[in-house]
Amino acid sequence: MPSIQDVAILGANCSGLAAAVLLAGRKRSVLVVEAPAAATECPLCDWAPADFFRAAGLGKNLFRACGAQSFRKVVYHDATLRKRAEHSSRAALGAFVDAGELGAALRSAAKKAGARFRAADASPVLRPDEEQVRLVFGEAHVTAKFLLISQGRPRDVLNDLSLPARAAPQSRVTAAALDVPISAKDLPRDAAGALHVVEMPDRSEIGMYFVHGKTLHIRVISTSAASGSRAAELSGLVGSLQEAQLLPTRLALGKARGAVWHPPAGLALELDSHVAKRCLLAGTAGGFAASITAQTLLPTVQSALLAAEAADQALDSPTPQETLMQFKNSWRKSLADLLRPPSTSPRMLLPLLFVNNNLVERFTRAMLYGEEL
Repeated sequence: MPSIQDVAILGANCSGLAAAVLLAGRKRSVLVVEAPAAATECPLCDWAPADFFRAAGLGKNLFRACGAQSFRKVVYHDATLRKRAEHSSRAALGAFVDAGELGAALRSAAKKAGARFRAADASPVLRPDEEQVRLVFGEAHVTAKFLLISQGRPRDVLNDLSLPARAAPQSRVTAAALDVPISAKDLPRDAAGALHVVEMPDRSEIGMYFVHGKTLHIRVISTSAASGSRAAELSGLVGSLQEAQLLPTRLALGKARGAVWHPPAGLALELDSHVAKRCLLAGTAGGFAASITAQTLLPTVQSALLAAEAADQALDSPTPQETLMQFKNSWRKSLADLLRPPSTSPRMLLPLLFVNNNLVERFTRAMLYGEEL
C-alpha cells in the first residue's frame, strides 16, 4: 500500500464505494476508511429512480449483481385507502434493491478494481493542509493527497472541517421502515413491479410500500418536528393497509427488520461550500437527499461520482484546489432540481391526484426525477 494514497474515502456506504470503483478503475490508489455510520441512509430494501443504474462509472453488471428489480408503475392511495390513481410506463421508472446487497456488489467491484479498505472503531480526526490530508486514528494515521467524505451528518462534518454555514444544517426528515418476509401466496394485490405511495391523515407524513423479491418493505417519511421513533405512525399504516385488504392480514412481523434514519433532504442547497482544503463533501455528508421523498441512493451516489471525477482531475492539475472547485458546478447542474423543494408542497398536491388524472404523470416525474410540478 502506498504511504500516501491518491484519494482516501471516508465512508464505506454506497456512495463512497461507488467513488472507489471509479477512482480505482482509473488506476488511482484508493483507501476506503470504514468508520461508524450515521443513521442517514436506509439500511433495508430501498428504491431508486431509473437513472441510478445508468450512472457512468457504476459498471454494466451492477443491476444484476445486486439483484435489483425494475418497477414500471407508481400507484397512489388516498388517506381513506378507497381511492387510487396510477402512472404506468413501458420503460422502467425505477428499481427496487436491497441496500446490503447493493453495498456488497459495489464493495466487490471496488476491491476488484484495486481499492483498499481499513476499518476504524471511531471517526478519525481530519487534518488537511496545503499538500495532503491526514486522517488520525489515535496513534495511527492515513495520509492522502485528497479526501472524499461520503457519509455523516452535514453539521458534524462542517464542524470537523471548520467550514462556514449560514446556519447549522440538520435533517428535518425522519424515515421509519420495516422489511417483512413474505411468501408468494401472500403477495399484496397489485404488488409486483409497483411502488405504492400512500396519503397519510397527517399532512406532514407520506407512506410507501413495495415488494422486492420475498420482502415486503413499508415506510413512513415524516417532516414533523415532533420527537419519537415514528413507530406509532408505521404501525398505524400497516394496520390501515391490512384493514383495506391491500396487505395480508397475517404478516410475519416478529421476523421483520426495522430501521429509523434521518436523510438530509435538500440540505446540500443550504451548505455554503462542499469543498474544503483538499477535501470534498459528497453523499449524505454533503446533504444529498431528494427533497420530496428523502430518497438517498441516486443523489448520494451521483454526487460521489462527480466528486470522484473532480478528485481524479485534481491529481493531474497544477492547481488542484481550483480543480476541486469544479465539483460545485457539476453537482448543481446534475442534482439541484432533485434536491430543491418544489414551490408547492407535494403533500398538499397529493389529494388532487384522485380527482385530476392529468396531474398524476407530472407528480410522478417530480417525485422520481425532481422535475418542476
